Amino acid sequence: MPPFDSARAAATLLLFDLEKESAPLDELLQGLDAKLPDNRDARFARQLVLGSIRWQKRLDWILTSFCSRPIDKLSPWARHILRMGVYQLFWLDRVPERAAVHTSVELAKHFAHKGVASLVNAVLRNLLRRQSQIRYPDPQREPTAYLSVYYSHPEWLVERWLQRWNYEFVEILLAANNEPSDLNIRLNPLRAEEELQQTLNLETTGSLPGFFKVPSGANLFTTPAYKQGQFQVQDPNAALAVALLDPQPGEHLLDLCSAPGGKATQAATAMDDRGRIVAADISPARLSRVHENAQRLGLNSLQTVVRDGTAPGEASFDRVLADVPCSATGVIGRHPDVRWRREADQLPHLAARQRLLLERAYEHLKPGGVLVYSTCSLEEEENEKIVEQFLAQTPTAQLQRADIQFPDQPWAQDYIQTIPGHHPGDGSFAARIHKTAP
Repeated sequence: MPPFDSARAAATLLLFDLEKESAPLDELLQGLDAKLPDNRDARFARQLVLGSIRWQKRLDWILTSFCSRPIDKLSPWARHILRMGVYQLFWLDRVPERAAVHTSVELAKHFAHKGVASLVNAVLRNLLRRQSQIRYPDPQREPTAYLSVYYSHPEWLVERWLQRWNYEFVEILLAANNEPSDLNIRLNPLRAEEELQQTLNLETTGSLPGFFKVPSGANLFTTPAYKQGQFQVQDPNAALAVALLDPQPGEHLLDLCSAPGGKATQAATAMDDRGRIVAADISPARLSRVHENAQRLGLNSLQTVVRDGTAPGEASFDRVLADVPCSATGVIGRHPDVRWRREADQLPHLAARQRLLLERAYEHLKPGGVLVYSTCSLEEEENEKIVEQFLAQTPTAQLQRADIQFPDQPWAQDYIQTIPGHHPGDGSFAARIHKTAP
């Protein structure tokens, strides 16, 4: 890695690897800490990466007006360096314009060649001279195009949201998706010490007790409190599914698609670590994280099992959680790359698998038991429609309204549905289903 600017160089390499390998962004970001031992450099590199991904469409729109070649025809190095340069110029007040241009040119010299460096220099300097000429689609004549470009979301997603909600509602949602997400933790009531809240400078967050916002994630995972299992990282809205399931001590519970295990460990602490929780997942590697977290948190009621959730089941569990893989359109703010990894034609395939997972989860449930089906999606095909079709075709399945358990909450009616910008936190969906005797 070049000595001239380790943070910008690491960010450029990560963006290149993300496009080339399609590796999970979270995994690549974790590698920054090893490459950049200085916390300030690591934070700056993350900011560059996340900003370039989050604002990619708007950055490309800006660049298109000042670049002689289409952005998608440029080399990956030129594309990522230009995006990062524009992001620094127009989004980061603390980076001087001269530094943004100079470091971008130096990156181009290092990772590409003089021709790319000349291009980067010319485009960024021309952009600075003519930035007042930047024009976006007209929001009155082209509302979908405007929202898509200005808030940097794929047009297909903006269009489907506009078909469902009004313009103002969608604009608030899009803006929320571009805000950095909070780092939230759930205290482990079995281990947390009274002074932890003051030690980590925590403030309460969400609608459930025991959840706190951490002002800074720097060194959080090296603290004695983390190693001692006093808390688990979890968004409070992600926790609503388990709260709706309401597991009780001594019960037998199945978490059908468990990894990485936040909900399984939440259920175990809700049960006072008494009973039995089977945390199942098809991926041994991801399931190992569930096991590691359970050990760190000191949970003995939780066991991990490698299992395909679509395999037939037997009615042996008091409660079942089916938190199924989904399009993740409710957590775009937390995972900005999701918006560029999804296409509209993927939804029917996801929905078909989700329906099968719900059916298999229900097979595992004893008569009289309770199942919660949940996603981190905002799409009806993955949420309400799945549940409604299942209920219509399953005589023993009865919906139990979420607002009975969560009265006076704006996100609870028949189902739980939180929406970024309109409710604090991530987007989430959950439905509670009771199994009657046949």
